[in-house]
Amino acid sequence: MEEILVAILQALFEFILEVLSYGTFDWPSSSKDRPEPESIAGRCVLWFMGGCILAGLSVLAFNHTFIHWPPLRMANLVVAPVTSALLSQTIARHRAKNHPLIVPRNHFWQSFWFTLGLVIIRFTYAVR
Repeated sequence: MEEILVAILQALFEFILEVLSYGTFDWPSSSKDRPEPESIAGRCVLWFMGGCILAGLSVLAFNHTFIHWPPLRMANLVVAPVTSALLSQTIARHRAKNHPLIVPRNHFWQSFWFTLGLVIIRFTYAVR
């Protein structure tokens, strides 16, 4: 029973780190003075590459994953990007009430691609 609890706590810790990592980059990059572009494909590619780079640096610094149980690691590949994107979109919706130039959909996709790059690299290269 203790091993299951430890596995869940480890997964929760890494999951929270991955989900919240995008927010530290999102707020400084959001402009309230200029409208956000409609097409963000290029930005999404850059956010994905940024997530991959950050994950690569994190693997160099912390080469062990917090999640040791394989089913939780695989679930993290799907759940973390979606949760991060939904959280970012929710925050953007709240901010858009005061700043109508913010497009919550853009924040959803940028967060999704950033976190996906992060979890793919960590899943692939971090040691269990």
